[in-house]
Amino acid sequence: MPENTIRLSFIKLAVPELEEAKAFWSGAFGFSQRGYYDEPEFLESIMSIPEQEAGPSLMLLQYKDGRDITVGGGHGPIGLTTTDIVTTLESALAAGGTKTMEITEVVPGVRVCLLVSPQGHEVELVQAGGG
Repeated sequence: MPENTIRLSFIKLAVPELEEAKAFWSGAFGFSQRGYYDEPEFLESIMSIPEQEAGPSLMLLQYKDGRDITVGGGHGPIGLTTTDIVTTLESALAAGGTKTMEITEVVPGVRVCLLVSPQGHEVELVQAGGG
């Protein structure tokens, strides 16, 4: 019997308006849509960072029935690593994000900051190393 293999495949975020969410994640971080579903109950966009299609996907989900999708405090932020935290943060703010924590060096050589997407999802940017 073959050994069981497990890998993180995707993170799914419920959003109130799919096109607005796609615009944010594309404009802020360079995600592009590589798949799309238009089902009777929902719309879903499968997003990935170009050249990282084999990595975990970001799936944006819009329910068509108008159910409550208020973002709660039961989870932490979506974490993204970057080689240039200043430029990445500037892109996220220009795309509609709101900074909630300044860029802070948490240990020597590791800088982090927090922001919130226009849809209310928290994002943590991390830069380790030079820069």
